[in-house]
Amino acid sequence: MNTSPPKFVLMGIPFHDVTFAETVEWAKERIRWGVPAYMATANLDFVMQAWRDPELQRILLEASLVIADGMPIVWMSKMFGPPLRERVTGSDLVPMLAGMCRDEGFSIFYLGGAPGVAEKAAAELTRRFPGLKTAGCYSPPLADVVNMDHAAILKRLEEAKPDLLLVAFGAPKQEKWANMHVRQWKVPLAIGVGGTLDFLAGAQTRAPQFVQKIGFEWLWRMFTNPKRLFRRYAGNLSFFVGVSARLLWLRARFSKVGKRAEPFFQGLGSLSDAMLTAPWLGLLDADAARQWVHFLDTTATSRSIALNMTSVRWLSSLELGALLALSQARRRCGARLLLAGLGGHARRLVDTCRLDRYLELVDTQEQLTQAVRGLQTPAHRGRLARDENNRLVFALPQELTAANLPEWRSRWELAWKNARHEVREVVVDGAATRFLDSSALGFLVGIKKAVDAQGLVWKCGAFGSAVQQIMKIARVDKLLLAD
Repeated sequence: MNTSPPKFVLMGIPFHDVTFAETVEWAKERIRWGVPAYMATANLDFVMQAWRDPELQRILLEASLVIADGMPIVWMSKMFGPPLRERVTGSDLVPMLAGMCRDEGFSIFYLGGAPGVAEKAAAELTRRFPGLKTAGCYSPPLADVVNMDHAAILKRLEEAKPDLLLVAFGAPKQEKWANMHVRQWKVPLAIGVGGTLDFLAGAQTRAPQFVQKIGFEWLWRMFTNPKRLFRRYAGNLSFFVGVSARLLWLRARFSKVGKRAEPFFQGLGSLSDAMLTAPWLGLLDADAARQWVHFLDTTATSRSIALNMTSVRWLSSLELGALLALSQARRRCGARLLLAGLGGHARRLVDTCRLDRYLELVDTQEQLTQAVRGLQTPAHRGRLARDENNRLVFALPQELTAANLPEWRSRWELAWKNARHEVREVVVDGAATRFLDSSALGFLVGIKKAVDAQGLVWKCGAFGSAVQQIMKIARVDKLLLAD
């Protein structure tokens, strides 16, 4: 599989710099490779939702490919770094992918939409591309992502064995659902397509071609369906103007703000086994960014990396993308990327774009030392055990997601089997937890139901504001946090 395309981070969301043709070629290679991947078609509404929803932002930060399905994204890219070369709309991309699948002998599964929509969309694409293989169509009963019948959907996919999965649950449900399962299923590529199936089925009509070309398809849609879309697009426009103004103000002032570089890493020799230290040198183009990420990733092996950011005044969208790529590479091997001493307007940029939820920032040498050592502590790894007060205490790890949930589910089931008739209380401690996704929330809801059925005392709390926000959006906060 070729190297991932360069990503530019705009308003806290990474967008890959790809054209339609490159996206289709990327999809073909991913399907041939066979390792499950998820692609998001993100527009301005995605960005606005991600600002208030840490889980959606995390999914987009870690998606295999994120395309810019909106002209405001392309416009903004011209102001904050290298410009994105093209707007890649999901509605135009899906027929192109169908043509590629027909030519390559790949099959497509259509998931979501109102009853009958998936079948009509499949029939339309088969009409356009005779010989296209349809692996299946299914519109699940309406339910939120935590309470969906996941097993029934996954069984259909396992039996159908599609090469390409089109998920049309609407954002952010489709992104959260795919993120819950992409690591376990055998589907090579899944794509969130929103209302594309409705367009193909004729349930909705797209704007004329000339309106699409000038980037005002959203305006056309708003005036054709004002009752449903006016408030949404008005909110998007207000968000875009407000955020653009804030970021432009920060960029205009960055040349006047900065910190003198300091010998930030003195005295950290004792941590050399766990951490690689390096200065931030700045990146000029996509090739330099790719080489820089590859060099540090391979040099660090399994260690964490600390970058000296004390002299940084500003970060372009390309440089933010490189930092995210390096952070993801460290996370995959169980380590972390730490940004040390980032200040001034560069720090305000990271905070404004909500990237402080993902990038780990430390301001002093002492904090840096504690952060690296903290990666090895029980608080970071989590703990599940009975205490001296005859309670089953589940201290959650720093992150509980679909990636590490299978391990914790097995540990919980064993502990619960051995202790449920002997303990009087179950305590879920989230003091060390910085992030939960929908998979983890569904898991905790299942634990709560099992505890209630056994008639035991349930205590759950100590979560930070970001995790509480995720619970609130999923509407499980009152269930889980009640004593």
